[in-house]
Formats: sequence, structure tokens, C-alpha cells
Amino acid sequence: MTGRNHKGAEPTSRLLAQAIALVDEAHALSYALIRVLASSPREELSREDIDALCQLAYEALNKITQAQELFQEMDKD
Repeated sequence: MTGRNHKGAEPTSRLLAQAIALVDEAHALSYALIRVLASSPREELSREDIDALCQLAYEALNKITQAQELFQEMDKD
């Protein structure tokens, strides 16, 4: 039984490391987005700025979704 747990530990550890990296990236992207929005008067943001910030938010959402999927995959094992 111990060998069985050991065999499952490596894939789970790898998935956990990937999920943690995705959460870290999402956290950094979210922080950057919040900082820019908080420090920029609305009238100073161009359409391109708003598009870039939306892209940043979208990327953060994708990272969080990927991490969630990895956590769900780990839960199945």
C-alpha cells in the first residue's frame, strides 16, 4: 500500500506545482490590473489601455480556470 501511495504522489505533486504556478501568475496579473486601474484617472485611459487591461483580466481568469481544473484533476486521483 505504501508503494501505491508513492506512485500517485509524483503526478499529484507535479499537478500541484503547476496549479500553484498558475495561481501565482493569476495573482500577479490581478495585482497589476488593480494597480493600474486604481492609479489611473478614467479620462487618462485610452481605448487601447482599456483593451490591454481587459486582456490582462482575461489572462488572469484563464490562469485561475486552469488551476481550478488541475485541482479538480488532483481530487479525482
